[in-house]
Amino acid sequence: MSTITIKNVGPVKNVSINLNKINIIMGPQSSGKSTIAKVISYCLWMEKDITVNQAYSEYPKVDSFRDKLETFHKLRGYITVDSEITYHSDVLELSFKGNSDAQVRWNDKFRYLRSKISYIPAERNLVILPEIEKLELPNNNIRSFMFDWFDARKPYHKAENISLLNLGVNYYYDADARENRVESAIEKYDIPLANASSGLQSVVPMIIMLEYLSRWIYTNELYLSFEAKERRNLIMDNLSKIAALASYSLQLFQSKKERYNLYNELQDGKTKGEKELTGKDNLLDIIQEKLFDPHFTQFIIEEPEQNLFPDAQKELMYYLVSKISDKERDHKLLLTTHSPYILYAINNCMLGYLVKDKLPVEKKEEIQKRMPLIDPRLVSIWEVEDGFLRNIQGEDGLIGKNYFDGSMKNVMDEFYTLINYYGDEE
Repeated sequence: MSTITIKNVGPVKNVSINLNKINIIMGPQSSGKSTIAKVISYCLWMEKDITVNQAYSEYPKVDSFRDKLETFHKLRGYITVDSEITYHSDVLELSFKGNSDAQVRWNDKFRYLRSKISYIPAERNLVILPEIEKLELPNNNIRSFMFDWFDARKPYHKAENISLLNLGVNYYYDADARENRVESAIEKYDIPLANASSGLQSVVPMIIMLEYLSRWIYTNELYLSFEAKERRNLIMDNLSKIAALASYSLQLFQSKKERYNLYNELQDGKTKGEKELTGKDNLLDIIQEKLFDPHFTQFIIEEPEQNLFPDAQKELMYYLVSKISDKERDHKLLLTTHSPYILYAINNCMLGYLVKDKLPVEKKEEIQKRMPLIDPRLVSIWEVEDGFLRNIQGEDGLIGKNYFDGSMKNVMDEFYTLINYYGDEE
């Protein structure tokens, strides 16, 4: 499990997070939710970039680390001399202070499994803008998202349209017209996404990205540009030297157990023997597979509930949990939200998991058709408050009843104050 600590970055004063499979950060506007998500996203990307290139020569330079973070995630002015960021994983450790160089050191450079990192910003409805492909966007998270979007929409043409939650609406991409469209058999319309509701404009790019990056890229061969192939070849030249040294070092170990231990380190702790471990004959093949083939996707989503009715928010959260719970891929999710309905929905998924073995067979099947179930131990939920984080889960992993009661208290107090006067005659 990776750990990240952020101090004095924008509104964030001091937070520390152990990243879980599903991570939810709740809080009001301008509380620091997105700042936390952006720093986490940047550290995950940095880990990937350093490991795939097997070098971190650029990152110890303070200007390089800070400038990349500030530019890509639009955090200019958030980092001061008092800012601190530390990141720890099985692969590497990073420590950064606003007035000094970033420090990076390896824990185990061969332990990394390549992932796709997808930051889905609140501005995702920009996909509806005409001629968006021709605009010159600055090199930030919106530009990165748009480039992924241009690829993600292509597989979902008219004949392969995709259903949007339980809204009775399908999406498809008209490549000839270069237009995103939504259609409804129930209401009998087929219109450009730009003419659809704000809720659809927000949810369409999110769902298409989830479908594309959780399933499609793992079942279809991806195109590599000439530049990407050249870069891969260059990296492989370097890796071949590393693998040669590692292979040579294997010969120095006399015991079979010691040789297995080195292979196990490369293979994330599995113990099945050398060739049976991966079906590969040499360490270079093992390293290449770990670094160049994506194994899972890490999604970071800002405000998934944006412009959605509460029922649709619930269905969206069920959808997200089902995608992240894919048994074939260890996908991960971090999202920021304002919505208690998102929390109600994830709470249902966790409660369903806890009681599933106590339910009658018919009731269990009914529940599992309506919602995905997830072990609460795989979910972490925090609330941002005055620049700090507090976990709002009980010992069983469920969101505490007191949290939900407290979130409604102010509204209901005013209601009960006013209801005393309702119907009174003058």
